[in-house]
Amino acid sequence: MFKVIIAAAIIILLAPMATSSFAQQVEFDKTVKGVGKDAGDGATTFDVPYSSLKNIVSASVSTKDKSVNFVLAGNADTNSHLVLKVPTGLVSGFIGVIVDGQIITNYTTTNEATDTIVSIPITPLSENISLVGTTVVPEFGPVAAIVLAVSIVAIVAVTRLGPMRL
Repeated sequence: MFKVIIAAAIIILLAPMATSSFAQQVEFDKTVKGVGKDAGDGATTFDVPYSSLKNIVSASVSTKDKSVNFVLAGNADTNSHLVLKVPTGLVSGFIGVIVDGQIITNYTTTNEATDTIVSIPITPLSENISLVGTTVVPEFGPVAAIVLAVSIVAIVAVTRLGPMRL
């Protein structure tokens, strides 16, 4: 009985230390800039901070697959992780992770207000990482929305004023 009380006291004392957010424990020391320039109108881009022993040498967005793909280079340990801070404007409705063509399930995610923190286990041989979501970078930016609005106003104006006679 005495051992149970001591164990409970230790757990109660250590519990506040274990509640700190995973995102606060990670220091994002690297950033991939301009992710999304190859999708949509090319004007909507995002910077993706990350932490890893390996470097991300390129990033691309596939609107067809609704994924963001990262190519890694460098050395890593067998117990390494790639931790990405992905803006929700880049990938939203996060579905899963693919590492070198294989769907993995042993990753963790932490949702924040404007970002999703994804921690992915990688090996020394890991080269390609894909994050899959329900939507990725918007295909059409604000210019397309303005063109659409002007077109609708023009159609309404022409139909209300009557047909044009040539």
